[in-house]
Amino acid sequence: MKYLFLFLAFSLQVVAQDTIFTKTQDPLLVRVLEISKIEVSYKNFYNPDGVIYKIGNSQIVKIVYENGKEESRFQLTQKTDANPVVTLNNQQFVIEGHHISMNNIDISHKEAFKMMLKRDAHLNSDALNDCLLNAESKKNGQLGFIIVSPLCFVGGVYFGYKHAKNYYYGQRSITEGKEIFLTGAALAVITATTALIYKSIKNKQIRKAALLYNQEL
Repeated sequence: MKYLFLFLAFSLQVVAQDTIFTKTQDPLLVRVLEISKIEVSYKNFYNPDGVIYKIGNSQIVKIVYENGKEESRFQLTQKTDANPVVTLNNQQFVIEGHHISMNNIDISHKEAFKMMLKRDAHLNSDALNDCLLNAESKKNGQLGFIIVSPLCFVGGVYFGYKHAKNYYYGQRSITEGKEIFLTGAALAVITATTALIYKSIKNKQIRKAALLYNQEL
């Protein structure tokens, strides 16, 4: 019974650590502290008050956390290490929240979208093509509202000034000029906000397309 208790205690302890799998040595049982673009900082699991160690990302195959979840930014490394010649056809996007990365390098949604458009559309599924078309549509909508926003403001200033100028000649009320200016400014804010909404929807479609793109490689 004593040995059984010790075995169970040891088993629970082993499950409760992060594990770094490297290319050159045995798995490391650690507590991961920080992951940067070039290295991982960690402490020895059995000595949590000890020194902080660092290991380069290029030496890591994967990291598995205590809850069983695998660190997503190293998934690409696992998939491409077997093939040193990396082409667009075997690169995969890694999506983390609102961010997209490739080869452990953050890229913009615009860059990811361009990469996906280079692929022959005949090779894509209907779902992926629909996502790309939706992203393209929202991109055009965003561009349209970005153009309209300053035009509304400039128009409000111009016509408001014209009415204010005519006020001195007794032809217009200055209140009308203020109303026109405020209307133009309000339309500028509304269109700029709409452009941001379109951008958010566009980026969401691009991230969705990236996941589908990965599955179809």
